[in-house]
Amino acid sequence: MTWRELRIEKMRGLLWGIFAVVSFALLGFLSSVYAERMETDQVERVTIYGNRILSTERLQSILKPYMLQRLEAINPDSVQAQFTRHPLVKTAKVSRIYPNELQVRIREVYPIAYLQGNTYFSIDADGRILPLPDYGMIYTLPIITGIENPDALETEKIVTDAYTLNMLQLLIRLRQQYPHIYQDISEMNYTDEQGLKLITSSNSTPVLLGKYNQINQSCATLDAFINQLGFGSVLPAYRYVDLRFANQVVVRERK
Repeated sequence: MTWRELRIEKMRGLLWGIFAVVSFALLGFLSSVYAERMETDQVERVTIYGNRILSTERLQSILKPYMLQRLEAINPDSVQAQFTRHPLVKTAKVSRIYPNELQVRIREVYPIAYLQGNTYFSIDADGRILPLPDYGMIYTLPIITGIENPDALETEKIVTDAYTLNMLQLLIRLRQQYPHIYQDISEMNYTDEQGLKLITSSNSTPVLLGKYNQINQSCATLDAFINQLGFGSVLPAYRYVDLRFANQVVVRERK
């Protein structure tokens, strides 16, 4: 081997040595960056939007198992499915917000009334029995009392008894046609003797609407009577209002 060839060979060795050192240094740097990314990719924050009847604490507890897990490794569809298992959650949308946040936006199922059995439940417009909202009975929803078989009430069942279904259909109709009356109902029940009886939430005034075949006309009469009084959208504090007689409104004032 000539002197020139020897010098070229040594130069190649030096270049390979430099390349190896640079490669190892780059590999170490990338490993460090990757390790750092692994650290910052952990879930450290959860944000929940859209809940009004479910507490944030309850919803955050669903996400507790995902804390400090890698954000990239979390399947949003799987997390969404856990939220929608709750009977008061209609839909859930889970998003991964880099570097370290899970964000959840939910739509809730809103009850139309409460059911008084051996305990309290709520019920939606489809007749599905629901648990109470986490914040308790704080909404201006009517309470359906007088249920014939309270032992049959069970969360997530669909009501089938005629009494509760009739009450539910009446509430749906009132909410659509006379929302101010619906919003002022504290309690409602039906008996063969008095027919449908409402208790107003504003003044605890009993209102007798009569038998099922009278209710449509009675509601229209009650609406006209409220409008005629000029006291806004609620009844004054009468001892009672009786609408069981055709085209008549019988009231008794409180002393």
